[in-house]
Amino acid sequence: MPQPEVDIEPSKRLEKTKYLLTDLDVLAIARTPIGGMTRIVFDCKSGPRESPIGRTFWLKGVMSKVGASHGFIFLNDSIKISRDHRASADELSVTLLGESEVPALHKGLGGRTFSENAPIAEIEIWEQFFAIEQKFPALSDYTSFSRSTFWMLKDPGEQCRKCVGRLRAIQAELDPSKPEHMAIFGDALALFLLAIAEITNRLFLVLIRPVSQDEFTTTLLALLYGGYDNLEVAQKIRRLTAGAAADSQVDIFPEMKRFEHLIREMLEAPFEALDAAIATRDLSLSSLVGAPPSQLFTQIVGDRPYTTKFIVLAAEYLQKATRTPVEFRNHFVNITIATASAALKSISESAK
Repeated sequence: MPQPEVDIEPSKRLEKTKYLLTDLDVLAIARTPIGGMTRIVFDCKSGPRESPIGRTFWLKGVMSKVGASHGFIFLNDSIKISRDHRASADELSVTLLGESEVPALHKGLGGRTFSENAPIAEIEIWEQFFAIEQKFPALSDYTSFSRSTFWMLKDPGEQCRKCVGRLRAIQAELDPSKPEHMAIFGDALALFLLAIAEITNRLFLVLIRPVSQDEFTTTLLALLYGGYDNLEVAQKIRRLTAGAAADSQVDIFPEMKRFEHLIREMLEAPFEALDAAIATRDLSLSSLVGAPPSQLFTQIVGDRPYTTKFIVLAAEYLQKATRTPVEFRNHFVNITIATASAALKSISESAK
């Protein structure tokens, strides 16, 4: 799942004015062999005077900042990359490549260089998405979160809480008749799915098999709030603000029952959660430009049977939790179900 043009911001700001540290061409999320998430970064430099090893040291610092496990640097072919520089970069989990070597890399890794008609792989469509904040300044707080803040957070529980909170903060500004606003909801849905994909995987590895309702709820909330101590503090604050008794039960996360149902369903196939996030983001960008579902989206919902359920349940939860107009939910739910149904029908007809 790619995120181009990531702004790298300080973990803790000491000044009112936001000063960005640097930026990154692409940050991508990939699945590990046991279903967790790993981050990979890509840096493209076309200048003829870049120092390969100097750029490596810079990227290694960025990797540490964003928690990435590996980095790729693509350099102008006019720059000579020595084998010693390649070997030294590899020791730092960085791969140095000339532009003309990209096809060889893809072939060796079993990848591809074409986009399969996927908006998520088209930089021109991404540029239209990044321009939304200029047309709708009231949405700039969310777009900044989507492009920077979300990716600086290392804890998926915090990512999830803030994703819901940021969308909820702009819900009064969102109009489902505007394609830009539909894309914003879809983007938030994709980020939300990405965050809960990692939460679900961690929960799966902790619980392994079904447990009691109380144990499930407590463990899920502890993961969502970064540990049991943080959960207790959040509950105490909510009791104080609500004027509730010290031992009373309080809801600290919106639509908790619906959220628990979503996570329980995702525990059935945690490996497909990332696929749902990728498909949703691609559909979000298709909605921005008024295009039909892409080949990539169709392939994912057709080949991954659980992704349709995950997208539908997540869209329903997010719409309820953020109090956004129901048209946002309906748009993503209806297209996903229709695409999955068409794919299933095509498979059935081919089998006859």
